[in-house]
Order: sequence, then structure tokens, then C-alpha cells
Amino acid sequence: MALQCTSLVVIVVALAQAPPEAQPNAADRQEQFRFLTQAAKDLTLLNPSDQQARFTLMDQPVLHYDNATGLSTDGVTFLWLAGTRPVAAVSFSIRRTPRNAVYRECTSLWPAPLDCQSNGASFWSPKRGGLVAQRLKDGPVPADGERQRLTQMRNIARRFTVTWHHSRTDESTQLHLLPTPLYRFAAEQDRILDGALFAFSPTNDPEMLLLLEAARDKPGEAAYWRYSLARMSSLKEVVRLDGQEIWTVPNFHQDITDDKQTGPYAEQAVGRYGPPAIAP
Repeated sequence: MALQCTSLVVIVVALAQAPPEAQPNAADRQEQFRFLTQAAKDLTLLNPSDQQARFTLMDQPVLHYDNATGLSTDGVTFLWLAGTRPVAAVSFSIRRTPRNAVYRECTSLWPAPLDCQSNGASFWSPKRGGLVAQRLKDGPVPADGERQRLTQMRNIARRFTVTWHHSRTDESTQLHLLPTPLYRFAAEQDRILDGALFAFSPTNDPEMLLLLEAARDKPGEAAYWRYSLARMSSLKEVVRLDGQEIWTVPNFHQDITDDKQTGPYAEQAVGRYGPPAIAP
């Protein structure tokens, strides 16, 4: 017993003396942000049925995150738009493990096929979106005012819960809803009175996206609320609405279907980040 206690003391002391993970300074963060942003801007998203039609990548990310405890030390999330409507999202992140590995995640919010290219070569060609444009049951009538509709969307978003599942043990972790929407828009030409994109995360790295829209089926008809879901994690995730399971996505890397090539989500390692050398 004494030997065990002594070993434990040695381990505790060693951990206490281990140097903390170096935190990037402001200049490092700025360079990492520039690198990640340029990686997103080097991609092109196309409509396969009309290769001349390109969706627009937003000039700035909707989220720049830095996990204190998560897998990524730094990351950005951008949206591609059709007019003002979100079509797809892409995240680039620098990982802790493997150290400084750069990962790219793409997810579709669009019902139709897409073609995403890097340097003219296709690497992601989803045939569909995730869970797209589902009418919300028991939803309130969309309010007349923008501020009131935002309150409604926040209340609706709280009706959803998302759990994340460990790749080996299947142990679940409940993600929390980020209170501020990542993006808000209207698209009257598409009969969308109002819309907002929310994210669920264990920290501030988005792992599930929820798109809420006040929409009309036909001009002049009453508006109603609908929702779409898009995964931003390779782990198994389960989504519940009012406590009832409505959508489950399997672990991306353990999935044996063709979803890795044609599904609505893809994750890939795309290199390693190396800070620029400082001139003598």
C-alpha cells in the first residue's frame, strides 16, 4: 500500500510540473485566422446541373472558435449562400492531436446535389442535405416583428437537444445551444419571411447546426415554422425534439455506406499547419 501511495505522489508531482500547453499570442492567432480563412476561400461550391452557377462564400466566417479543452485549438466556420439562404457550411480547424493537423468539415443544408471543388478537383459531392425542411409541429404563428420572431426562434431552438456519442464506448454527452444565432436572413423571393442558423456545441466549436425558417408554401399563404439539421461532427449524434428522437447520424469514420463520398457531411485531414518562419 505504501508503494502504491508513493507512486501516486510521484505521478501527481510530475503532472503538476508538466509545462502547460503553450497558448498562441495575438500575432499567432491572427496568422492562424488568415491561414484558415484562405483555406476556405480556396474552395468552390457548384450546382452539378449548372457548372456555371457558383454559390457565394461569405466574406467573413460566421464563427471563429478556440476550444480551451476540445480537439481543435483554432477554427473557423463559413457559409455558402444562394442569395441570402444558407446552402452549406465548411469548417477548417487546427487540431491538438495530431499536433497542428488541419481538418476540413463540410455539411449540406440544401435538398439538391452539390459539388465542392479544391483547385478544380471535386472532393465532396453530396446528393442531398441532412434532415431538410421539416415542418415544425405545434409551432407558434410567426410574429409580425423581427424582434418577436427572433424570440420565437430562440424558444423553438430550446426544444431541441443534441447528444454526442463516444466512438468506442457510445457514452453520450449533451451539447449546449449557443444562444446567439450564427446567421440570420430573409429571402422573400423564396417565400422565407425570416430565418436563423443555430449551433450546438460542447464548447464553442459547432457540432450540430439547426436552421429555423418562417416559410410559406405559396405566395399569400400563412407562414409556418420549419427546421433543417446538419451535422458538423464525425461522431454519432442523436437529436431530439421535445424529448422525442427525430434524427440519428452514425459515426462518420465507422460508417460503411457510401455516405463518405455522397452523403451530406464529410471530414478530411488536409495537411498540417506550420507557423511562418520569422525573418532574422
